[in-house]
Amino acid sequence: MPLTLTDVQYEILTFQHVPLTGKTTPVTHSHNQHRSPLLNQRAQQAALPFTLLERLQVPCGYERSFKMSPGKLLANRYLLGISLDDTTPEVLTEICAALKMPESLLAQFQQNLSGANLVFLGFEDDDETASYRVYLEYWDKICAEIRNAPQETHPRLMFLGYKWNILHPERQAISEYMCHPLLPKSEILERISQLYQGAKDNYASRHVCSILERAAGQGADRLFIYLEVSEGDNLRASFDLNIYKSGLRLHDVDDILIELQQRHEISEPDFSRLRHLAGPKRLGHISGGTTGDGDEFFTFYYEN
Repeated sequence: MPLTLTDVQYEILTFQHVPLTGKTTPVTHSHNQHRSPLLNQRAQQAALPFTLLERLQVPCGYERSFKMSPGKLLANRYLLGISLDDTTPEVLTEICAALKMPESLLAQFQQNLSGANLVFLGFEDDDETASYRVYLEYWDKICAEIRNAPQETHPRLMFLGYKWNILHPERQAISEYMCHPLLPKSEILERISQLYQGAKDNYASRHVCSILERAAGQGADRLFIYLEVSEGDNLRASFDLNIYKSGLRLHDVDDILIELQQRHEISEPDFSRLRHLAGPKRLGHISGGTTGDGDEFFTFYYEN
């Protein structure tokens, strides 16, 4: 069922990134007059992709996420998924232009649109700043290639991500997400362990292993889609693991979430509220890795 702006334009402000000593207050229609200028600006920025899709009558899917890192909880993040069957390149270009995608990124987006099956519009509020991101997905192309040559399971490009700071669009990046098709659980765990070699300890790797074991317990091996991410000269080492087919809910990994919250010294009241609201939601995929300084980060994506 397509989403409309009235369904979600204020929900995107439900979780706000706050300092460790801060307190989160839910934002509702009745609170509009009390919002600070910065919060009003963020609300408009966060709602703009929804507004554009509603005006252009483009249906979409909706996925939320939260990101955890030392001292930070970023929960005002989302992705809107658009099928290329439901729109045209001209409409997508209009949307990107309205989001003020930098011209250099827009040119590459247009060039690489051919062969994609989905486009995702993303938003992230990082307290002091906010960013948009647009992704091209090539999953249908990968599936067709593997059907034609099942023995050819070499890594393939699954996503191209175009990211830019809303107020400072010169701060931009292009990310490549390489899919490693049909990897068994054992090989996924081995690759993730290698990615965490630069970490200060094996804490994060152990938790990823635990989540994957629980997901694998729900079905056959090779169910999951494993990606590794690169971003130009960025020294970040990261992965993305799609576990939608496991059927796990966020509350099925609640103990791990609590440990991560304590590990990263994230405000317990803020995170407790997030866990309560998002707990029943279906866990879609997890991403994680280390920064160039060896700090860990985790992102949990869930079906809204």
